[in-house]
Amino acid sequence: MVMKTTEMKNGLIEKKVLIQASASLVYRALTEAKDLLQWFCDRANSDPRVGGELKAYWKTAAQEGRAVFTKLEPNSAVELHWVDDGQSANAGLQSNHTLTYRIQAGRDCTVVTMSDQDSRAPDEETLALLGEGWNSVLLELKDYCERKERSAKRRHAVGSSLS
Repeated sequence: MVMKTTEMKNGLIEKKVLIQASASLVYRALTEAKDLLQWFCDRANSDPRVGGELKAYWKTAAQEGRAVFTKLEPNSAVELHWVDDGQSANAGLQSNHTLTYRIQAGRDCTVVTMSDQDSRAPDEETLALLGEGWNSVLLELKDYCERKERSAKRRHAVGSSLS
């Protein structure tokens, strides 16, 4: 479950989600193309380094997006500046929003805080739609990471019992 929306105004959407998986697994899910394919998009190319690009494609919307990694702190932060979100170009506008994931490892889970800051403040209806969209995206991230964590623990348990 997405914990809460901490703010949704002036072009800023901020949400938190608890994920029962390691911070390193969450970080990889946010940066590695093979992981992004499992929960975020249908095709991805990712060069996870500051200045590297993430390119994503979604079949259902026949939409492509491109972002530049602006901050990477292993297991604690990922920041992307979207240079083409696939929607703004259709409206003749240049995308100008920054997406930040802060990853905090806890004892039993990892807290992920997502911030989406757009230079153009959307109207209330658009902001509400974006907020719901982020709920879905974060639930997909949570589900993927938790399934992968459970699978890794099962493999480890089976491997330990065979030793």
